[in-house]
Order: sequence, then C-alpha cells, then structure tokens
Amino acid sequence: MRHRISLLLTLILLLVFSIQLVQAQEYPIWQTAVSIRETLFQAQNEMYAAARADDPQLHYETAVSHIQTAAAQYDESITLPPEADAAVTAAFVAAETGAAVGDAPRLAAARGRVWTGLLWGSYLAAQNALEIGEIDSSNEWLSLREYRESTRVNVIDDAAAQAIVALQAGELSNNVAQTAITNDLRDTYFFRLRDALNELETAVEKEFPTRAAEWAGLANGYFAILRADFAAKQGDEAANALAVELMALEETAVSSDWAAVSDHIITIQDSIADYQPVQLSAADVEKRGQLLYLFTDLIIIEYANGVRDGRITIPIEYQEATTFRTQAETVFEELRPVIAANDPAAAGRLAQLYTEMEIIIANLGSVDDIDRMVTEALSLIETNLAVKPDFNDAAAAFEVINSLLDGVETAVSQGDYAQAEQNRLEAYAIFESGTEQRLVHRAPRLTRHMEGLFWEGTGGEPGLATLLQDEADSEAIEANVTALRATFIEAETFLSAGLTGTLAAVSSATIIIREGLEAVLIIGAILGYLAATAETNETKRYTQWVYAGIFAAVLLSVLTWWASLSLINISVANRELFEGVTSLVAVVVLFYVTNWLFHKVYVVDWAVYVKEKVGHALTTGSALALAGLGFTVVYREGLETVLFYQALLFDADASAVFIGFAIGLAIILAVAYAILRLSKRIPLKPFFTVTGVLLLLMAFNFTGAGVRELQEAGVVPATLLNWMPENLILMETLGIFPTVETSLAQLFFLTALIVTFTLSRWQGRRKVTAVTVSD
Repeated sequence: MRHRISLLLTLILLLVFSIQLVQAQEYPIWQTAVSIRETLFQAQNEMYAAARADDPQLHYETAVSHIQTAAAQYDESITLPPEADAAVTAAFVAAETGAAVGDAPRLAAARGRVWTGLLWGSYLAAQNALEIGEIDSSNEWLSLREYRESTRVNVIDDAAAQAIVALQAGELSNNVAQTAITNDLRDTYFFRLRDALNELETAVEKEFPTRAAEWAGLANGYFAILRADFAAKQGDEAANALAVELMALEETAVSSDWAAVSDHIITIQDSIADYQPVQLSAADVEKRGQLLYLFTDLIIIEYANGVRDGRITIPIEYQEATTFRTQAETVFEELRPVIAANDPAAAGRLAQLYTEMEIIIANLGSVDDIDRMVTEALSLIETNLAVKPDFNDAAAAFEVINSLLDGVETAVSQGDYAQAEQNRLEAYAIFESGTEQRLVHRAPRLTRHMEGLFWEGTGGEPGLATLLQDEADSEAIEANVTALRATFIEAETFLSAGLTGTLAAVSSATIIIREGLEAVLIIGAILGYLAATAETNETKRYTQWVYAGIFAAVLLSVLTWWASLSLINISVANRELFEGVTSLVAVVVLFYVTNWLFHKVYVVDWAVYVKEKVGHALTTGSALALAGLGFTVVYREGLETVLFYQALLFDADASAVFIGFAIGLAIILAVAYAILRLSKRIPLKPFFTVTGVLLLLMAFNFTGAGVRELQEAGVVPATLLNWMPENLILMETLGIFPTVETSLAQLFFLTALIVTFTLSRWQGRRKVTAVTVSD
C-alpha cells in the first residue's frame, strides 16, 4: 500500500513539474535556447574586441551585461530539472566571472557548458514528460536537441521524432517510445562528445586558446548528459574518475597548457573507448560493419588514384581518401566496444592503424604503406565482424553515395562547382558499379529515373549534372539531392526484398536475352546473308572470319573480367568510356559492312561476284570488317553481361540463375537458327532488305547508346532536351535519349547513311547505263 501511495505522489509531482515547465515558456523552447546562445556569443565577441582596444574595460563590462541578459532570459523563460538547472546556473556564474576579468578562454568554456546544460535539461524534461504521458510536452522539449550533423556519416535516422509520431498514432507503447528516444539522444551526444574531443585536438595543434576552451567545455557538458548511463554500464568509480578528468581537461584548456590537454584527451578517449551508449542489435552491427569495410577499402582506392611519388596528382581523389579515412574511424569508434568484447587486441590494432594512416596521408607518404595497412584493417574487420561487403550491398553503398552527395552540397555552398561535379561523378560511379546492376533488370523504370536525376534530368526537370553545369543555386541542388535520396530509399526497399527462385530465373534469362539478342540478331543477319549465297570456299571463309571475331570477343571478355578482379582496377568511368568507344567502333564497322553488302546486292551482281572470286584470296578489308563486326558486337556486351550475372548471384541462388541463363540462351539460339533457316528460303534481295534495316537500326541504337556511355564516363556533356519524351522502350531499342549530344550523333549517322546509300545507288545506275550503251 505504501509503495502505491509513494508511486502516486511521484507521478503527481512529475505532473506538476511538467506543467510548470510548459507554463514557463512564452516562446518555443528551442528558440529561447538559441537566443541565449547567441547573446553569449555576443559576449565572446566583446572579448575579441577588448584584445584590440586601448581600454578593454568597457568591452569587459559590455560582455558581462550580455551574460546577465542571457541569464535573466533563462530565469524568466526556461525551467529545467534541478540537476541541469544547477549546471546551467554554475556555468552562467563562471561565464560572468571570466568576462569581468577579460578571461576569454574561461568565458568560452562556460558558454559550452551553458549550451550543453540546456541540452541536458531538455533531455531530462522530455523523459519526465513521457513518463506521465505528456506526449506534446515531450515533443516540444525534443525540439531543443542536437543531431549528428557534424559529419557526412549518418547511419542512424531521427528515431526520436519517429517514435513521437508513432506514439501519437498509437503504434508504440510509452515504454518502447521512451527507450527509442533515450537511445537516439544518448547515441547523438556520445557522438558529439567524441567529436568535441577531436575538434579540441585540432585546436590544440593550432594553439587556439578560445576555441580549445569552448570545445573542452562542450565535452564536459556532453558527458554530464551521459554520466548516469555511463555509471550504470561502467560503474560509479569509472564515471566519477572520468568527470574529474574532464574538469581537469577544461581547466588546462582554459590555461592553454597544451601538453596537459593532450594527455587528458588521451586518457578520456581511452576511458570512453569501451562505452556503448546504445546496445547495437545484430542488424546494426552488420550495417556498421559493412560501412566500416567499405570506407576502409575506399581509402586505398582514392589515395592510390590521388597521390604519386609524394605528390598530389588528383586533389579530389586525395581529399576523398582523407574523408573516407575519417569516416572509417568514426564508424570504428561506434563498433570498437563490440570488437573489444571479443578481441581487445584487434580493437587496439585497428585504432592504431587508422591513426597511422592519418599521419601517412597527411604527409603524402607511401601508397604501399597505406595499401598494407588497409589490407590488415580489412582482414581484422572480416575476422571480428564477419563481414566482407562490396558495393552490391545496397544499404552500405547508399550510405557512401549519400556522403558524396553531402560533398556536392558542401562544394556548391562554397561556390566550387568543379569539386561538386567530381563528387557527383564518384557518387554515380559507386551506384553504377554495383547497385544499378542489381536493379536495372528488376526495376528498369526506377533505374532510369535515378540515372536521369544523376545526369541530364527526368520528367522535364534538370538533373544534377545539368544543374552543376549551369551553376544552379544551392536550393535547386538541394531539391535534386533530396529527390535522389528518396529514390535510394525506394531502391533499397526493393532490393532488400530479395529474389525468389522463379524471379531469379526470370532475371537471369532477361539478362542474357537483353544483352545477347542484339549481337545474335546482327551476327545472325550477316551469317544468314552469307548462307543465302552460293556455298563456295569464298563465302565459307567469310563465315569463318565472323566466327573468329566472335570467339576472340568471348575470350577477351572473360579475360578482361578476370583481370579487373585480379590484376587491374577498372574504374566505372573507364568502363563506361570503354563501352562507349566500343559501341561507336561497332557503328563504324556496321556502317561499313552494311554499305559493302548494299553495294554487292544493288550495285553488282553478287552471284557473279562470288563466281569471279572462287579460288582467290579473301580481300583484306572485307575479311577484317567481318571479323571486326563479330568481335565488336559481342565484346561490346560481353564484359557487361558477366558483371550483371556477378551482381545477380549476390541476390539469388546459383541454380536458379543457371536455369534462367539456359532458358535465355536457348531462346537466342533459336532466334539465330530461325534467321539462318529463313535466309535459305527467302530470295536474296528481300532477305537483305529485312536484315539490312535490322543492322542499320542496331547501328542507330549503338550510336545513341555509345554517346550516352561517353556521357556517363564524363567525357561528353549531357544537355537535356525538355521536349523529347523519356521513353524506356525507345532508349533500349533505338538508343534515343533526351539529350542534345545523343540526338546530334544519331542525326549525323542518318545523314551519312543517306549520303552513302544515295551515292551507291547512283554508281549502280551509271554502271547499268554504261553496260546498255556498250551493248
């Protein structure tokens, strides 16, 4: 009975206190807190002005006045739980004391503790309001909080806001919502604590007293928010020792004792290394493990591309190497307690490796040393976290892409559109290298929409490449990036659903049919045309040259794929460049061969031509053209087909993929057989008319697709044509894309085709006229 009465009294007190908190607010809580922070910043500016003044006393007095104004605003407008209120009040006193004597670092440290004290009070008040069911009050307090915005790594969503919405909708219980909100805030403030220590290290290196003191004060305040949880997990003794260490850190920072500050930072970082504010689920560990692997792997890729012989050769690549190392270390710090629980030595070694890599990269050290360290780090990650992801992991890949898109927005805000474009190309390269290959045969419209957002545009709206080319403002860039990120969520949801055996088989068959049918139609048309003529040694040798080109293309496709995995690093841009050039070479060869066949059918008598050539050597030009045709049309698709199957096997069972491949292969072989059979039953000229049109349509398609691939390689610009329809069927079958460059290339192809065919017809008429006159 006594327990129930005690509990009831506690709830009544919480309710009364919560009502007092809300009634104290005339303005939104966050707005008042921000106003207090800005007023204190004005006081800090007076310290800077005093340092330049002949008589600083007036500035000291003005600073004290600003602090008193801020303190009065706090007293009148905000009522915090007692422990947080005591911390804020003490910080105001310290700020006023420092300002009165012109101690700028002490004022800065106190400013940091005022702000974090307000955050602490909001954290406690939101919890108290939830305990008594005051959801709206809790939601208002949660408007005064920080997020993990100081880094481009952000693997946790705004879980607190989501929990409030779900609680209001009755989808979550109060206890579950409170746990989600508390975990979100603890995770955020632990991240901020680590970030403050990192920033403090930078300030110490540059010997910036005021900034160092402020970061020390913030670190002190962030730990105050976490102290209760830290004590529950690490023990009261460890929590008390850490609190003492943080106070000592602040005092040494205020006095600019840089050696002591550095020592305290090391001690504090060691003390929090095994603390985990939120117990990560197996899924969270896996997600972060994938990110850690990817970011670590990207360090050597970017560094090797950006640095040579101790010199920066490509600045953006070097910058990305630095960024990815920082991101890897950030994720590692989240996972360190998990790794240390199983293998403390491995956790310590990983921390050492990331530190050593930072030093080597900063000093433009050996690429081989970075390669060795990355290899060791990846091995430790694989062993301790049981992950070895690649860019086919959609969630991890999109995290990396999002970090690069953050870089786009940052560069644009600084007016550096060239760097923004480099970031965009890298983001697209990661998307295209794995995720797109998994998505394109399962959701082609979504894939095309995402490509359009990355490049020239979609739905009549300009894409990111177009916006950067036109140097659009930050708002337009942000809108595009927001739209892109929405498609990432849709794509990730789609891919996470996995593939059934049936769907895997269908996808497998679709790949071989889509990628192989063009080659089969072209080769089948040529072989059918040759088979339609007399069975002579000459035509057999023509056929052999076609088969030789096909065999060489298949062999080289497999060798190129193997080399890309084992010997060389073929970047996505280089692969797009290679595929674009191959496509355009195929256009040239198709154009030549089609004109050659047209000449034989319409300008000379093919039967007479073959009869005259029996027993003679095959002409070099014709032989090489046919061999080249067989080679280019197969090699153009060969490597990409292998990569598509590699991506499909990431999602699907190998047996289902093989069944689909066999079905698709049977279909395209049946098409080839049908073409060859028809070639012997249809007269030569009608057969050529059909196959000739087919070959020219393929060449027209290759022209548009080839230029498009060069655009995706960053070699050719992409200028949107708003009036041209975005039709997926036209893109796939005819290579018609809504860009100026692809359209001009296809127009040039059609012009050349008309001119050469007209010339051939004119030559044929002249020959007929000449024969008639001679008769």
